[in-house]
Amino acid sequence: MRLFNCLNRLQCASLFAFILASVLIVLSEIFQLIGANIHVQGFNLLSSFSAFCYELLGYVFCYFITLALTKEKQAFKAFWSILCLAVINTALYSFYGESSVYFTGIAVAVFCAFCFNRFDRILALSVTLIFSILFGVLLGFIMDYWNHFIMWASQVISGKSYFSPVLFSIFDNLLSLFGIDTLKEMFFSKSYGGSMVYSGEIVTGAKDLFSRGYNGELVSGYLSGHYLLLFAVFGISISMLRDLKGTQRYVLIAVAAGAVLSGNASLLFLFFLLESPFVFISVLFIGALAYLTAYILDLGMGYLFNGGIVEMVIYFDHAVYFFAGGVVFFAIGYFVYKYCYERYGITDRLNVYIPTRLNDFVKALGGISNIIRFKDDKLEVRNPKLINTMCIECEINENIISSDDERMGELKEYLV
Repeated sequence: MRLFNCLNRLQCASLFAFILASVLIVLSEIFQLIGANIHVQGFNLLSSFSAFCYELLGYVFCYFITLALTKEKQAFKAFWSILCLAVINTALYSFYGESSVYFTGIAVAVFCAFCFNRFDRILALSVTLIFSILFGVLLGFIMDYWNHFIMWASQVISGKSYFSPVLFSIFDNLLSLFGIDTLKEMFFSKSYGGSMVYSGEIVTGAKDLFSRGYNGELVSGYLSGHYLLLFAVFGISISMLRDLKGTQRYVLIAVAAGAVLSGNASLLFLFFLLESPFVFISVLFIGALAYLTAYILDLGMGYLFNGGIVEMVIYFDHAVYFFAGGVVFFAIGYFVYKYCYERYGITDRLNVYIPTRLNDFVKALGGISNIIRFKDDKLEVRNPKLINTMCIECEINENIISSDDERMGELKEYLV
């Protein structure tokens, strides 16, 4: 319950950031597609602007999370958190030549909000600035070790037949949650994703091979499963919509649409994690099954950018297998979420308004997270053992609770 409370608070603080970040990701994909297909001098400008959109993601989350989690002079504190993130990126760029991932912005926002809420302003400003400098320098030093670790992991994953797509999917989707593409790049543009000779030139990486016209097992193993996974996460999103209320529902629509249009599902993965870690863990296993299925079916559908709906249409292949697989994975995502919801619940249930007079009643029912739904005038709960029968006169039939207590009818008005 404490974990769900923390995740829910972070999600509520990130709602506007999710929408704005989704728009930036879609714009980035559009600029990449236009720039790649219109060979004019402005291509480099569009490509640079696309990269700039991704760079903004961390700052968007950093600003709005700090704004929501702090009190008094929130705009100043949010601006300071952006400055701290800029310091980290500057230090990291000086040592490594690249900036941090978007998840760093979330971490900086949480840390800054903690300092501002616990310390006086001068101490909080000093601590956050010093931490930013030290953290940026530390990241710069450890990046080489991180890259060596990723190369070792890529070597372990590569060349393992059916196991390679499975392992690649699990670890890549896990890293995608944090906006890290290091493992992906090892397989997309380096020899871990395969190498062949085209026109007397050695071409390495699944994406580079696909751009040359190759659509064999390397593409099936490392690229095609992405499209089946999109069907699955879309199914999860559709299933989740009915259980969300108010603003969260519209945010999920925006994030899911952004994931399907752009092909970049990292924000959607983060949304799933903040709603329920069990849903995100399910996504990892569904992704492994999707990549394995694409490899077995030899789909041969790749992508050059992020694999959004436009690239899916452009590189469409094996229509019967693809649509059949898409329907199956949509259904898998839909029903896996329903199981996770009924078994563990989601953090959005904590946002349901319950009047003070019913708090003791809800507590006697095991808390709001123990309640699944009302079925007619009966209540379905996750764990009937949490029901305090000393406080409520009721009948318990498996996980169905029936009671003549008038508070049951009052509670129904707020949950249905």
